Amino acid sequence: MTLNMAVPVRDVIAEIKEYQPGKLIKDAIKLSSNENPLGASPEAVRAIRNALASGELNLSIYPWERNEEALRAAIARYTAVNSENVVIGAGIDGVLDTLVKIFLGRGDEAIIPVPTFSLYESLVKIADATPRYIPRNAGANYAISRDELVAASNSKTRMIFLSSPNNPTGNCIAVDDVRALAESVPRAMVVLDEAYAEFAGSSLVRIMSEYENVLVLRTFSKAFGLAGLRVGYAVLPEWIVGMYRKVSLPFTVNDVALVAALAALQDTEHLRRSVELVRSGRQYLRAELQGRFTVYPSEANFVLVDVAPRTSSAVCGDLEERGITVRDCRSFKGAGNSLIRISVGTQEQNEKLVAALKAEERTVRNSGSSSSEP
Repeated sequence: MTLNMAVPVRDVIAEIKEYQPGKLIKDAIKLSSNENPLGASPEAVRAIRNALASGELNLSIYPWERNEEALRAAIARYTAVNSENVVIGAGIDGVLDTLVKIFLGRGDEAIIPVPTFSLYESLVKIADATPRYIPRNAGANYAISRDELVAASNSKTRMIFLSSPNNPTGNCIAVDDVRALAESVPRAMVVLDEAYAEFAGSSLVRIMSEYENVLVLRTFSKAFGLAGLRVGYAVLPEWIVGMYRKVSLPFTVNDVALVAALAALQDTEHLRRSVELVRSGRQYLRAELQGRFTVYPSEANFVLVDVAPRTSSAVCGDLEERGITVRDCRSFKGAGNSLIRISVGTQEQNEKLVAALKAEERTVRNSGSSSSEP
């Protein structure tokens, strides 16, 4: 007999919004998820094949600890830190999940400048902590004032989330601002999410060694083209590492991903080509679209575009009909209803996107519509 009764769940679950990934439509040009348009490193693919063929990669056993040690050592060389400070997880998402479990609980607070990556808010709420949202200044390219962040902190503040470059706005935070935060709010962990740092050409990872309350997150999903394998890492003050290993679930990164990430990190030519493609494409998109729309400066592998007076949903819908997907930013708290985020693609994809936006603009103008919907 089936009982018509549900098992009670925590009240906070009702407040959490389901994560909305970039839309994937078969045969469409996907510029909605900030993925590497060149794909994975050929060396990473080759390393997987060779390891499988040689028997070194055995899918029937748990991930080999030595593979993780090798990747941690390579990451340490790449970021110029000690390998003891590096931890690995299932993407930045998995690393963040573990860190939030360490620092946040009922009664604690976390500061989140918005708009930004929505997972911060979800993890804070799941931990029964309270997010405090600080609006970024749209009139100043969505910059965030360190004075506002300090003023928003209090005795309950335990984490401050700073995406740099920020998703979806593309701007970075200055090193002096991070130092000011770390010194002004010493009982809060300053979390620097540098998922897009390779495209910015600069990183604040070394600042971690100066403070006990600063950590840096990085990923293999963007510049290294391994989004499908989910490999992320953090550079942590040494006092956190032991707690991280206690709290983290075991075997969160599989052996296939570990082998691929190590090879991708060593493939400096693929990384160089990926970064150069993004920087040139980013410049092209801004030059072609500025004047028709407001295009914000970006140091990431995407550009943020304000399509007002039209709505983001209308423009995204029209682009989908033309075989192109971009990100509707309505799902980002504080982003309003006229922002779209365009991932930088290949030059051919970028040109098709620009042509589609121009054609869509002509269609709206010729229709004589001045409303925000087609």
